[in-house]
Amino acid sequence: MSKPAEDRPIYQEMLKGQVTRILELGIGLGDRSVRLLEAAAHFHDAREIHYTGVDLFEGRERSCDVGLSIKQAYRKLARTGTHIRLVPGDAFSAVARIANSLRELDLVVISGDQPAEVLDRTWFYFPRMIDDQTQIFLQKPGHPGEPSPYDRVRADEIAVWAGHTHRARAA
Repeated sequence: MSKPAEDRPIYQEMLKGQVTRILELGIGLGDRSVRLLEAAAHFHDAREIHYTGVDLFEGRERSCDVGLSIKQAYRKLARTGTHIRLVPGDAFSAVARIANSLRELDLVVISGDQPAEVLDRTWFYFPRMIDDQTQIFLQKPGHPGEPSPYDRVRADEIAVWAGHTHRARAA
């Protein structure tokens, strides 16, 4: 759990043993996802852990070859024995579909490959999924192939961001 170094703050939080409900935006190759589930299973029965992963999967641009198909991701994550829910689509469209079914998340991990303009609209849905105890980690955008650190984001910051989302008005 010490590598990669940029993931350490997430695992340190998980050492507190309170994580059973996880949302991850941007799965990539699924390695971090597996490590998250294994870390949670260290403290809880795997059947108690609920994981929701959002990714473009097959909707990813052809030029971006970093990622799994939804079938590959499910196979990789199902080996952990936890409850797996994979939702295809960009962060905004996927979270909009599932926000009402996700409550009281313990951990949210947002990959740095999520476009800022998409996240700006997605924050609107977060207050209904999180509480003051939810640990939220937002990876700083970086260059492909280079590690980027995570920033811990507080629930009150999310509430402010959610209030600043702009909706297009109909004419």
